[in-house]
This record gives sequence, structure tokens and C-alpha cells, in this order.
Amino acid sequence: MQKDNRQKKDSIIKIIGIAVAILLFFSILLVLTDKLKKDKLNETVETSGAAVILPDPYATEEVDPVIYYAGKPYVHKKNIETVLFMGIDSFGEAEEREANRNHDQVDVLMLVVIDHDKKNYRVLQINRDTITEIPQIGPMGDRIGTIPAQIALSHTYGSGLQDSSEYSCEAASTLLMGEEVQHYITLKLDSIAIINSCVGGVEVTIPYDMTVMDPDMKEGVTLLLNDKQAEYFVRARLQLEEDKATNLVRMERQTTYLDAWKKKAKEKLNQDAGFALELILELGDYMITDYDLNNLSKLSDYLANYEHLDTIKIDGHTEMGSDFLEFYCDDTSLKNAVIALYYDEKAE
Repeated sequence: MQKDNRQKKDSIIKIIGIAVAILLFFSILLVLTDKLKKDKLNETVETSGAAVILPDPYATEEVDPVIYYAGKPYVHKKNIETVLFMGIDSFGEAEEREANRNHDQVDVLMLVVIDHDKKNYRVLQINRDTITEIPQIGPMGDRIGTIPAQIALSHTYGSGLQDSSEYSCEAASTLLMGEEVQHYITLKLDSIAIINSCVGGVEVTIPYDMTVMDPDMKEGVTLLLNDKQAEYFVRARLQLEEDKATNLVRMERQTTYLDAWKKKAKEKLNQDAGFALELILELGDYMITDYDLNNLSKLSDYLANYEHLDTIKIDGHTEMGSDFLEFYCDDTSLKNAVIALYYDEKAE
């Protein structure tokens, strides 16, 4: 019984932890056809080992098609569930906008790929500045094509509710060479204060000068962050010195905050069994998802009982575009991520 209770608590911590992660990483079209996906995967990859993906000449659609990557055979995973956690950069309850455009951007994207056969999961962290094809929606809600843009802008089309989250899922799928993104959980900015206050504030050491945001946020000082300071800690970017004004640097602070928050949240759960439910109810008005409560509960159980293999980041380079920073994925790193998330090496 104690073990079951501990697993339940761990499950709550993990699902809230992922929700926090997407919130604290604040500041990506239609799914490509199977043919396009295979065409992209079967390109030659420029690596030191001259990795090449080649189709298996004996493969058929009926008998688990095999692809070769870096000289090894792979087959697509069969029994997986994918959910995209997103953090939106606006305040207020989740409400429908009248027009087919809104001002919300996705500042955080984390794709969780759950393998039900092997009972494990991986997490892919996607840089919000990543350039990929996103859907263009006309004034009447009709699709008029796609454009290359920051994946964060994919959410600006639509009402700001389910349709906008679906456009972001499509953009993520396009980035991942047509692989399926099945579900989404989207949270708004108000959640930072709710998450911080529910544990009585989070203690962190300020890594560099952030006094432009708050005079108490001096380099090297350890602070118990109030709600506003927590928002500054996880969101501040352009206000900081140039070498600290990138999304990648900000993500490091968000990881620091998340680790500290999870520790305090575990303490709260040990003291109060109703802590998690109260937090979820408070977050409810600021969340958009295609999961119902039953499937959210199942997701929580999966994250509690399945093994978390790793968190993957796609390498690439950042450059200044005409208006904003743009992140371009390294082709090999992107393909490595797709293989790790969606494929298994074929047994001999």
C-alpha cells in the first residue's frame, strides 16, 4: 500500500513537473504524407561516419517497413502515445477569440513520446525559435498554404483554443518529418504565479545580474522567489545583457527553477494528500487539452510507472533574422531525434 501511494505521488509530481517545465520554458501544416517522411529519412546524412539511410528492398507496407540509418535497420514503433506540452506567453483564462488570428505565441514546447510496449518514455525539448513550415490560415478560417517561420508563431492562427493548439501540433509534426503528434496540453502564463505560490515560493541562486528586473536579483544571491520574481526568473530574456538574452540561456534558468520546485512539491505532497488536486483545479481555467480527466489520469499513471529514458534536445545554430532570432536545426541531430523517439532498431 505504501508503495502504491508513493507511486501515485510520484505520478502526480511527474505530470505536474512536466506542466511546470513547459510553463517555465516561456520567453511549433498539415502532417506530411508517409511518402515525404520516408523520402526525408532516406536522405544521406553528412556525418563523420557517412551515415546513410536506405530503404529495405524487401520491405512492404504490410510487414513492418524497414529503414536503414547510420548502417543499422529500424522499424517504426507500433504502440506509442505522443503528447505535446505547450506554454503560451499571455495572461488570462483560456477564451475564444473572435477572429482567426490571436496574439498568443508558444514559448515552450515539450513532446513526450510514450512507448507502451516497452513501458518507457522520452521527452523532446523544442526551441521556440526553431524555423519550420507553419500553417497559414486565411481570414475566413481557410488554409491558404504554409510559411517558414518560428514554430512559436504557429499558435497565432485560430481562436486561441483547440484549433490553435492543433496548428502547433501540425507544425511540430512537420518539423519531425511527418511523425504524428497526437495530443496536446497547453497552459497560459498565469500558471507561473499559481505554481510558485502553491509551494510557498521557490529558492534559487541568481546566476548573473538580473537587477534590471528586480533590485534584489543580484548575481550570486540566494532568494526565496515571490510570484513576480519567479516570473522574472523564468521569463526574462531581452531585458538582460546581450549574452544572456537568448532562449537557450533562459531555458537553463527554467531548469534550475523546475528542479527546486519539484523538491518543494514533494514535501507538500507528503504533508497534504490534497495538494495536487487543489493545484490542478487552480490551473484548470488556464489549460487547454484534448484529454478528458480519465485519460489525464491514465497519463499520470504512465509517467509514474514507466521509465523516463532521457530528454532530447536538437542541436543547431541561432542567427538574427529580419526581425527576430531564428534557430535552425542541425539535420543530423534532427534525424537522430526522430529515430530515437519513433523507431526501434530491428532485431536480427
